[in-house]
Amino acid sequence: MKKIFLIATFLFSFNQALAQDWPYATPESGSSLPSVSGISSIKTKSPDLGFFYKHFFTIDYSAPVISDGGANSRLKTSDDIFHQIRDIENIALGQHFRIHKFLGLQWNWAQTDLDNTAFRGVGALSRKANFRMDQYNFSALFFVPVEPNLFEIFAELGVSDMHSKLNYATADGSFFQQKNHETNGIYGLGFQINPDKNSEDAVRFSVQKYSGKLSLLDSHYTTVRIGYLKKF
Repeated sequence: MKKIFLIATFLFSFNQALAQDWPYATPESGSSLPSVSGISSIKTKSPDLGFFYKHFFTIDYSAPVISDGGANSRLKTSDDIFHQIRDIENIALGQHFRIHKFLGLQWNWAQTDLDNTAFRGVGALSRKANFRMDQYNFSALFFVPVEPNLFEIFAELGVSDMHSKLNYATADGSFFQQKNHETNGIYGLGFQINPDKNSEDAVRFSVQKYSGKLSLLDSHYTTVRIGYLKKF
């Protein structure tokens, strides 16, 4: 019993001496050692990779250009730009997702409408030939901020799912209609300008080239777009 009492007395005395002599043992003396929460925050902090999320609605006038052509390559727009917009012709609507200073993702539905009064090898037509195409475009945009929040240039790379229809009627009253579904790659260049530093909305100009030839027209297809991005 005496032995146990001596051990308890020694431990109590040692504990008291440690409390008095160790400089970081009491709150009053302060401590240079990191707290448990501080150590936890240091261990769990991840590097900033610069990713973020901004969502925009997009609307573009999408002027179609048919080139290098087959018998139907002379198709063109019939009305001025204001009539086309009113009739929802040659318009692209979609969404843009900016996820990094140098990267954006987007999709859009684009509609193309072209007419012509004559086809080579077909003869006279009783009404205008019409080519109409609905396409769904998915692409990535790679940005180079020339002047941050003011002026940026970009390259575009993606894919387009195209549903097209060509119809015409010959002078003898015969009606012809052809349909096609195809998928083509997209590559392009453009730039965008932020006209108001207090807003993230932007005006954009771009050119898209589609790989291969459109099957119904046996011609290459390009779009020239001017549009507006509205921050959502």
